Amino acid sequence: MSTLVVLGAGAWGTALAAVLASRHQVVLWARDPAQAKAIAAARRNARYLSEIELPSALAVTADFPAAVSGAQLILVATPVAGLRDVLKKIPHTPFVWLCKGFEQESGALPHEIAAAAGIRAPCGALSGPSFALEVARG
Repeated sequence: MSTLVVLGAGAWGTALAAVLASRHQVVLWARDPAQAKAIAAARRNARYLSEIELPSALAVTADFPAAVSGAQLILVATPVAGLRDVLKKIPHTPFVWLCKGFEQESGALPHEIAAAAGIRAPCGALSGPSFALEVARG
């Protein structure tokens, strides 16, 4: 079983983590410790995706170093505004960003932010017309 880490516990990150947890070992990271604790306890993300019960196999944490330790693939599901900071912290691990849009301050797109970060790990983007709730429902 591969270890996947989803960084960002919004609707999109939660949906993908829930779906992937049926086939992989998955850790969902929330930057807010109170939110991570609430999601883990309720097995739901009440703030962003309350309709979906999260699989018991899905681990939820706010501990960034613990979340990314041993990851084989990192999925960055933060807003573009947080992408640059997250990329500074991830280890040399293949990653995929799930965010869309541009960075307000610089006008940079996610692939430009990744290039500027000097990351040498394999990376790519996951994008397309979808809704988190539909993805979470399969």
